[in-house]
Amino acid sequence: MSLHSAVWRVHCSAVDDIALIESALAWLAGDGVELTREKSKSYHGAPQLILEASITKKRDARDAFVRLGKQTLEELLHNGISSHIDENKILHLRIDIDDLVQGRVRMARGVERKMAAKGRFKIESYPGEKPETVIVNLIEECLES
Repeated sequence: MSLHSAVWRVHCSAVDDIALIESALAWLAGDGVELTREKSKSYHGAPQLILEASITKKRDARDAFVRLGKQTLEELLHNGISSHIDENKILHLRIDIDDLVQGRVRMARGVERKMAAKGRFKIESYPGEKPETVIVNLIEECLES
């Protein structure tokens, strides 16, 4: 399978269209998603809402990964995957929120990274396996199908 779980998170301000972002997040996460809303305050005290889509089943996590699309997966391979994986075997991605609400998936770059859908994919790797190799194999498998 290669993935244990996935979580997508978006921090929304008071001026954002919450329903539109929530709909886009649900589409990105796919079936088997649990959507939650949490009210909080930003660093500077402004009210914000944190939308989170949690995917706990391996198959659903893989399907959510595939939903990134061919272009995004190829970009990950081309730019190198190692910088996106932390010491806890979690793959971190940021998807441009403006494109996402229009039904497109594109990696966030530069200033776009501030307002983005933040994805965390828990990699299923065991002793002797490198998480990078597991993800590269998963991407290649997704691109072939």
